[in-house]
Amino acid sequence: MASLRDIKRRIKSVRNTSQITKAMQMVASAKMRRAQELALNGRAYISALANVFKHLQDTIAECSSPLMQRREAGKPLVVVINTDRGLCGGLNSNLFKEVLTACPADADYITIGAKLNPQFARTGRNLVASFSLGDSFDEAELKPILDFIRNSFLDGTYKTVTVAYQKFINVMVQKPQIVELLPITPEELLAVAAQDDTEDDNNANFLLEPSAGSLLAAILPLYFANLLTQQVLEGKASEQSARMVAMKSATENAKTLIGELTLEYNKARQTQITNELLEITTAMKAME
Repeated sequence: MASLRDIKRRIKSVRNTSQITKAMQMVASAKMRRAQELALNGRAYISALANVFKHLQDTIAECSSPLMQRREAGKPLVVVINTDRGLCGGLNSNLFKEVLTACPADADYITIGAKLNPQFARTGRNLVASFSLGDSFDEAELKPILDFIRNSFLDGTYKTVTVAYQKFINVMVQKPQIVELLPITPEELLAVAAQDDTEDDNNANFLLEPSAGSLLAAILPLYFANLLTQQVLEGKASEQSARMVAMKSATENAKTLIGELTLEYNKARQTQITNELLEITTAMKAME
């Protein structure tokens, strides 16, 4: 059995750890509320675009935007949105398993978040670039990433661009998603348009300037940028939710361990007192 001093030292160490995890849980909870709000608000922009695409349904199939061109030449590019820090449970590992299963081994990869970079090196995947974004980022920070992806697709370096990220479902559930970002397909735009359930009695008199085709070509870059931004926001909300849950679990486990160690300490102390009483009693009998 461990000495009383060792048990007391372990209790103190676990208690200090529980205080740290409790503080991290509170910080993650505050960040999660903000990230969740941004992710949910971003979905409203997609809904607004859906209303526009609804009025452009007849033009979508005829659009010849460069972002919609499908090529045979070039390599596939996979964008993996993970985290820069750990302590978020199995969020990154679950996403990486999905990437290994669903994405080609000969593709080029870029990461937003650096936590999975060692795993890509270990599995021999070709990581060509890595970007980091803070918990609160703006358009200026995201613009180099958007430009890199868009320009690499338009110049023919990559024939497809796929994004892997964790979709925020709720605080307890985050679901890995693998979606094709480029090229944008008519089927995708029509599916987005179908999401708009608002009624428009003046649909026949909807006026488009300068023309439906020009408007669609101008909107597609915004749609591409907003889609990737929304996926990053979903990843941030998932990260903070997973970290809050992980830190809450760690705090509860620490409390359980403290209780077990306290019980062990009391038993050891009781045994020590009993032995001391036996020694005193034996000494008194020896003196009689």
